[in-house]
Amino acid sequence: MKWRFLIFFILLEYTALLLSFSKINLNQYFDTNSSNFIGNIYKNIYRLRRYLFLDIENEKLINENARLRHSLISSKIKKYTIDFKEENIDYLQQYIFTPVKIINNSIHGQENYITINKGSLDGIETDMGIILSDGIAGIIVKTSPHFSIAISLLNPKIKVNARLKKNKYFGTVSWDGLDHEYVVLYDIPRHSIFNKGDIVETDGKSATFPEGIPIGKVYGYRFDEEHANYVIKVKLFANFSTIENAYVVKNLFKKEWNNIQLHKVEHE
Repeated sequence: MKWRFLIFFILLEYTALLLSFSKINLNQYFDTNSSNFIGNIYKNIYRLRRYLFLDIENEKLINENARLRHSLISSKIKKYTIDFKEENIDYLQQYIFTPVKIINNSIHGQENYITINKGSLDGIETDMGIILSDGIAGIIVKTSPHFSIAISLLNPKIKVNARLKKNKYFGTVSWDGLDHEYVVLYDIPRHSIFNKGDIVETDGKSATFPEGIPIGKVYGYRFDEEHANYVIKVKLFANFSTIENAYVVKNLFKKEWNNIQLHKVEHE
């Protein structure tokens, strides 16, 4: 289909060039209707050009967004000098982001997965997170040289550390298998204060996702008497039925993080 558009585009360009370089006085020999016809040719060329080069522009935009994410303070960690003065704080890059395309995505199963168009040859590894422009998508569980599979956020097997942005009370986000537009935030203590519409985001307490990545907003809640905490229904910002572009998150300090956590467990 796209090749037909390309051929048509070339023919229109050729026609436009003939009209542009013709020595004939178009105003003298063409009436209003013919002029409108010529105008429509240029209009169609513009539309086709936008369509044909949309993928290129999207790619540029995605790469630019990745560079912007690299530069965010939330993607870095503070490095203090020995005197701990604020003006002497430096930052080390902690997270980098690889733009990817989602080429397969399920939302109607009880255990949903995502396939992306990059793999181990692109530096993708298992346990890396995938984020969207408006949320989180999942975590890589398998890679091949050119492709990777991630367990989707819409899968009860995945649990993500999250918090209420307003007051920083944290818990765990997971999918209850009911609706692809909602997840559930568990373990918010009874003394926390929040309202419908409050933002839920990642809390950065794992090595997978940076803190402050938006997930959704409070849609409803109930109090769990047995566990003495709130169970909050969260309306996702991302529409999983239309997701296409994403970013794989690499934590440059993940190995160090895992080693220190293992050391802590061994001494508990």
